Amino acid sequence: MKHKRQFFLIPIGLLTGFIVFSCNLEIPERVSVKTTGTRYEFPLGEGSFMLREKISAAELRNTFNESLSEGSPEVKVYEYNPTKNDEDVLQYLIKYPIQEVSLALSADGTNDMSFSSKFEISNLNDRIGSSLKIEEKTYPVAELGTSVAIPEANGIDFKISSPDFDEISLSAGSFFITVNPQEVFSEGFVLNARVILCDSAGNEIASSEERNIAAGTGETPLTVDLAGKTLYPKMSFKLAGTMSGGTPGKTNSLAVSMQAGGLKIKSVSGLTMTAEEIGDLDNDPATPDGIVSFVSDFNFDGVNEYLMSAEIEKGTLNLFSKIPEGWSGVNAGIENINISQADGLSVGEESFVDGENDGTYLFNKTALLENQTILPEKTGGKIAVSGQVSVSFENASLVFDEALANPEIEVGGSCQIEKLGNLKIDISALGDVAQTTGEVDTGLSFSTLLSDKLGDAGGLIKNLQFSGVEGYVYAVQPGFEVFNNTSYSNCKIEAVYETEGTAKNLELVTGSLELKETNLDLDALLDQQALAEGDFVITDSSVFENYSVKTSENVCSLLNDMPDNLKIRYELSGFTNPKSYIELTSADFDRLTELKSVQIFVLFKIPVQFTLEDKVDYPSAESVKDGVIKISDVKKLVESINSDGEESEADEDLLKRDSQEDFEDVKKYLDLVESVSVFYKTKNSTQLEISGSMYDAATGIKKDLTIASDADYGKNYMEIKITDRDDLKKIFNTYPFNPNFQVSIQADGKLREIPRNASFGVTGYVQIYLSGEVEIWSKNKENE
Repeated sequence: MKHKRQFFLIPIGLLTGFIVFSCNLEIPERVSVKTTGTRYEFPLGEGSFMLREKISAAELRNTFNESLSEGSPEVKVYEYNPTKNDEDVLQYLIKYPIQEVSLALSADGTNDMSFSSKFEISNLNDRIGSSLKIEEKTYPVAELGTSVAIPEANGIDFKISSPDFDEISLSAGSFFITVNPQEVFSEGFVLNARVILCDSAGNEIASSEERNIAAGTGETPLTVDLAGKTLYPKMSFKLAGTMSGGTPGKTNSLAVSMQAGGLKIKSVSGLTMTAEEIGDLDNDPATPDGIVSFVSDFNFDGVNEYLMSAEIEKGTLNLFSKIPEGWSGVNAGIENINISQADGLSVGEESFVDGENDGTYLFNKTALLENQTILPEKTGGKIAVSGQVSVSFENASLVFDEALANPEIEVGGSCQIEKLGNLKIDISALGDVAQTTGEVDTGLSFSTLLSDKLGDAGGLIKNLQFSGVEGYVYAVQPGFEVFNNTSYSNCKIEAVYETEGTAKNLELVTGSLELKETNLDLDALLDQQALAEGDFVITDSSVFENYSVKTSENVCSLLNDMPDNLKIRYELSGFTNPKSYIELTSADFDRLTELKSVQIFVLFKIPVQFTLEDKVDYPSAESVKDGVIKISDVKKLVESINSDGEESEADEDLLKRDSQEDFEDVKKYLDLVESVSVFYKTKNSTQLEISGSMYDAATGIKKDLTIASDADYGKNYMEIKITDRDDLKKIFNTYPFNPNFQVSIQADGKLREIPRNASFGVTGYVQIYLSGEVEIWSKNKENE
């Protein structure tokens, strides 16, 4: 409630009472009232605050996280009070998550091991072509004695008796035809002829070149180009051309034989061949007819990077071959199977049984792998696979890829391991390499923080030199004894930031980073009463019992640099331990593949303690180096840091005059005022040595203030008393009378530890002491 010029109404009140109670008395010449000893007091109010309420953990948490770049992990801030003593130094904990590093260890990786190997049936095309057995025939020829065309005939039928087939389509190849007369033709007889190859219906398929074959073809048979042609089991041939000379009526016969050569088959249908008929398929004399040997290996993808050895408790191995596209009627099998690894897994043919075959497999076999041992650390994590595939055809259809020199058959395998036990894991291979380097945003920019909290008074923070700041790095392992004594062999964590526009970095950790088994959950340690009140306070002292490594001791310089755009950069090497491996049971492995990661974070413990250096005064940006930090305009400072939205009373008159009219009225009673006093009390548990003064530039009045260093207000008020008539006249002739308050803080280099209950407050009131006599009525003035 605002107080107006109430003490000046006292004479008016007295006059009113006099009129009421003395209306029957004789009227005097004049009436006056003595005011000596009359005091008028009005409060100045109280201004106080508790430091931890101004910089609460909840408010700091919000400030940091609002400044984080998108996708950055949440920064958590806590107040730390392990002694539960409010007189101990105020402390904060700031948790910066660095990375959750995946161990890249997955049971799924053991379920998807496979191999695939394609091998050529290098001689199949040739074996089919070379196995053709073509029936020999004779062709009758009659000498006519004149030059005539060879008489057209129906053609001579012949068969391709082996192998059995329906059609053979060729992309290349020839028939080589040898012709020999059974008797000698007459002297001078000429037979210029070509052989025409026809199907069984007499339709021409292809023909040879034309030449005189009366004496036979000799060592140079006729050639029929069969590229793009189709062969049939039953075919025919005939001669075409001219003949001349000879003895009319003399007949003879030509013996005709055909040999296939250079055949390249595009497709064949209705083919039936036994393994013996097929013969050698891989150019290896040691391999039986109709059989192809192959050698390949299993690559333990997803396991071999970290698994040194393990026992298979449950698993299966499948070995199969799909029928090539366009093939049918193929009888295939596999034998002499050997799947093995040195000193480890060994699966022979006797372990396999036939699996289901829906007609799409050449073969499909399965073996159980219980009690087998795998040793990926040997032979590069690979397991050798070998065997022999046998092939025969029964009414088969085959299609050959013209782009390939020889047809290919693919043999594949899959290994599904459902459960492993007694695992031995290479610890240096654990961890996702992509997660071992990076940079984390902290959301801390001092320039923004100070601007938000202190306005243009942010420069005052430069007078503080913080001390006692500590940093701890936690590398939390998944909770297994096997990870005891495990560490990152080399770790580098540094702070990168800007200070006054200059890029800087500060090394926080370098060297080994040991994994710790800890269930540290700071949120679980929160004081529930404080949490219910909206703040984050931890009183549990176990926070620092099991950290991995403490940061460098110069971490204080990070805070004293007042960093902008602070980020934490990290580089992690692989894991190491004294044995270079870890051993896991099946249960351990299953549990570990669920937990999967190592959590790494940095925890800073920041006590609010510092020394003061005289660097910056306020509002002046430059400081006089006199060992004192001067705040020459406290009201401006309060306005700058005022964040509660209240209306400023910086221009309010100390005498509570509300207007110029009040000012003129009050001046009439100046002679009544004997003194003006400001009574005040202070409390100050901030551990700062503060002195002050009240100064009014308009009047030149300056009075020193005494600021106590007590936690609570004292019993007695301190007094600033103004009795000088000139000073009083200046005060009452000045509107508004609004003196400024100045504060000086000792910057003596002493360590200041700000307690948790640190507070500062001022309360007071103004007293105006009246003395003298005031004329309130005069007969002479009345008659006038």
